[in-house]
Amino acid sequence: MRTCGSPGSTRSPGRPSAGSRWHRAPDPERAALYCRRPGSWGKKPRFRAAGPSAWWGLVGAEALGVAISEFSPAFIEAFNRGAALFQAGRFDEAAEAFRRLAEEHPGVANLHGNLGLCLHAAGRPAEAMEPLRQALRLRPAYPDALNALGGILLDQHNYEHALIAFRELARLKPDHPGALLTLGNLFMFTGDAERARTAYRFALTVEPDVAVNYNNLGAVSLSLGFPPEAALHYRRALAIDVGKPEYRKNLGTCLLMAGDYPNGTVAYEGRLEQGVWRKRNMPGVLWQGQPLEGRTLLVHFEQGLGDSFQYIRYAGVLKRMGARVLYECQPALKRVLSTAPDLDGLFAFGEPLPAYDYYISLMSLMHRLGTTPDNVPGGVPYIRAEAEPAARWAERLERLEGGRRPRLRVGINWHGNETGKSIPLECFEAMGRLPGVRLYSLQKVSGLAHLERLRDRVAVTELGADFDAGPDAFLDTAAVMANLDLVITCDTSVCHLAGAMGRPTWVVLKWFADWRWMRDRLDSPWYPTMRLFRQATSNDWPEVMARVTAEVAALSATEGGR
Repeated sequence: MRTCGSPGSTRSPGRPSAGSRWHRAPDPERAALYCRRPGSWGKKPRFRAAGPSAWWGLVGAEALGVAISEFSPAFIEAFNRGAALFQAGRFDEAAEAFRRLAEEHPGVANLHGNLGLCLHAAGRPAEAMEPLRQALRLRPAYPDALNALGGILLDQHNYEHALIAFRELARLKPDHPGALLTLGNLFMFTGDAERARTAYRFALTVEPDVAVNYNNLGAVSLSLGFPPEAALHYRRALAIDVGKPEYRKNLGTCLLMAGDYPNGTVAYEGRLEQGVWRKRNMPGVLWQGQPLEGRTLLVHFEQGLGDSFQYIRYAGVLKRMGARVLYECQPALKRVLSTAPDLDGLFAFGEPLPAYDYYISLMSLMHRLGTTPDNVPGGVPYIRAEAEPAARWAERLERLEGGRRPRLRVGINWHGNETGKSIPLECFEAMGRLPGVRLYSLQKVSGLAHLERLRDRVAVTELGADFDAGPDAFLDTAAVMANLDLVITCDTSVCHLAGAMGRPTWVVLKWFADWRWMRDRLDSPWYPTMRLFRQATSNDWPEVMARVTAEVAALSATEGGR
């Protein structure tokens, strides 16, 4: 989603207009000389007037709110020199010019505003905030200052205060497309998809032929659970900006969520041309379906740890096609992935690679091998716990239980990195009180602060500071999972490891879940031992966790729970 003034916007904040002659001058020294020429300005000095855009607000005497006669020639020269320095990209020098002017004229809002805008452009956002706030104290209805301050707050993930700034900007400038887009983005970040959709629709009325407006509407439609509507918006975006990788990728995720893998996997290849997951510049030939008999194929990882767990299964398919299969993985996963079958070589990123005939990105195998929900490669389990750690953790769990094994050992993982995926730990409180049920924490790093805070409320057993403390990620997690009856987790790499190991796994999903889980399904074609529990309404974790707890109680009531 585009924020106000990002590349591709109609007008970019932080840049003065090229409309005035002195703004066009590439050399600030020549620009300043031009400003001093007696015949250049006529009887009155010329200024760039502030307009209703997101442009940088170098404003004239009228906008400064004082009579032009109050400004000396030295002031006019200093003002124009600051503007010329900015235009030349000398932002720090421009900031010093406007700092001196603001000190000399402390009651002039636009001088503080220009100082803040210069500091922001110089990459000094923390310093820019106070002059921008001072400008707004002096002149509350100051669109450029609101825009810049809101942008800084947005970059700081201070969504609450950024929302206040951009709401006021949209009120002052209801035809400001950048403000409407950013306001829509902020509503999305704060989970208010309906208001986001309204903001994006207003932006579309202002700029009806701008592709990003349709792209944003596609994103919000998808988050509200309308994949067909989202696909329509993404296709409109692509009709305007033909082939844009971001829009292709977004259409791909939409189609994959709807279960249309034949078209979705093709469109999803757009991600490889995107800045976020740009295609690796690997030596050799990209595999695009060429015969593999007797050939060596290097598959390299992309995206998250969970993707390696999910898609490493394709090694078996490639092996049956006659390939010698190499996989380049994230360094922390090398040991846990070493139990995966059908790999002829496993290499951590950065290690020397042997010769190979072809290479391919891991997630492109869905497309090249014609995956659909009906033909997902099976073979679960295809990752296993190592025997020694599994035996060691079996003994350790018995000691923690005092030799009295509960009917149901449940491993829980409640916190993920992505906004909206994490389950509040207090939602496990009732589950921890169920007779015969013992909860074990599989959580690492993020989320542990919640455990400390709720230790007296939620009965969950911690596995110790040495749990997965070494360089080999998930080694202990896999070993503990091998000794559990059930894993309950939010959407993180933990669920993919548990599913790849064939462990009974319940994944608790937010309302707008990742495309990998499609829509409305309660199972996953990728993992036969997995069940999906979805929020009934957005952000309603208590309701879905009440259902999960009831299912755990029923499972525990069966003989042995296993």
